[in-house]
Amino acid sequence: MKYLLLIHNNPQALEGLSDEERFQLIGGERLATRIEELQRDGELINVLALADPSSSRTVQRRDGAPVVSDRPFLETKEFLAGALLLDCPTMERAVEIAAELPYAAVQRIEIRPTRTLEDLDLATAVGPGR
Repeated sequence: MKYLLLIHNNPQALEGLSDEERFQLIGGERLATRIEELQRDGELINVLALADPSSSRTVQRRDGAPVVSDRPFLETKEFLAGALLLDCPTMERAVEIAAELPYAAVQRIEIRPTRTLEDLDLATAVGPGR
């Protein structure tokens, strides 16, 4: 089963930490070593580190034409900062891995099972009015 660990960031939660403390939370030798172990064990498929939300674009099609905005509309101080894709046998194992990450000491990490297109059965889905 695959799980996505969604790492949220709230810069205010990191206030008061030294540069070294911040580095240890988002990087550092301990995290690099743990990531290598998880990859070697086959439980970590990929790590995604997202750029600052100010570099984002959003798109929505209206009247058949794409409408592009150059900024996300954040209503909170928290934003999605990155993700790890795991392949592990249970939700409990995914929780265990998330809890080991240094970042879990100061920020919450959301864990969601993933689904495949086959799981969704999009090809045979019947929508309203069909």
